[in-house]
Amino acid sequence: MNNSKNFNLYLMDGDVTGRIKCTLANWTGLAYKIPRSYLDKCKDRQDLKQSGVYFLFGKNDNGEDEVYIGQAGIRKNGEGVLFRVAEHLKDEAYFSDAVMLTTQNNSFGPTEISYLENRFTNMSISTARFNVRNGNDPNPGNVTEEKESELEDFVEYSKMVLGVLGYKVFVPLVKSTVEDIVEENEELTLYLSRKSKKSNRIIEAKCMRTNEGFVVLKDSMIEEIDSRAIPKGIKDIREKCRATDEIIDGRLTKNYLFNSPSYAAAFVLGMHTNGKTDWKTENGLTLKEFEEKVDNIE
Repeated sequence: MNNSKNFNLYLMDGDVTGRIKCTLANWTGLAYKIPRSYLDKCKDRQDLKQSGVYFLFGKNDNGEDEVYIGQAGIRKNGEGVLFRVAEHLKDEAYFSDAVMLTTQNNSFGPTEISYLENRFTNMSISTARFNVRNGNDPNPGNVTEEKESELEDFVEYSKMVLGVLGYKVFVPLVKSTVEDIVEENEELTLYLSRKSKKSNRIIEAKCMRTNEGFVVLKDSMIEEIDSRAIPKGIKDIREKCRATDEIIDGRLTKNYLFNSPSYAAAFVLGMHTNGKTDWKTENGLTLKEFEEKVDNIE
């Protein structure tokens, strides 16, 4: 319980689909999640006339999640982060929601917001949950080591706040270190190996069972020929991956999350299949056998 946190969510319109204000005990930060159509309702809020960092969330033409990350200082006309977000309403790229981060004590200057914009952009790119629309790598600014330590605390809290508001933009699909996996006991590595009758290749893939689902890992081999019997959703994903170079020469170039072991295996093999028997642990147990063994222990 040492890492427990108490978030305060205020439904400004009394509706979960409306505006949400988020604060956290012992955090000077302040977060607003504002649907696009509600931006005008916030124009008189003084805390959104401050400097801040913002996230614009939407989907691209392929239905994939997108985010644009920006910063805004206080302008001569007294406007700040909300005014900058409203300017994006004229952009061709559509966004459905904006999340704005500022402080309760108006303590952000140009150096702070430049540093945060750079950190948030690079973190979003590294987790690869969302397509990041930023064209350039933002300038991180020049901060002292003392200020960097202070801002990193803000970054850590912001990661949690974005997740609480429904955006896992900073959450990696799989844990980055073995220590994290062992400590939290959440993830299980699974393997698939089968000779394909379609291509005569031995298909070898690797998967992680996480608390979100099943992540087929980057560099896994993918059967390039679809069977006639294949779930339509999986067929569409495979076609999209080939078209966007997420599968190159029969190998996956990024981690891919599925909500069931069978969908993860069907994606790899290009056919209807039973993922509970296809995926095996390092010791050779099928996922079905492993889960039954765990259930018996419990």
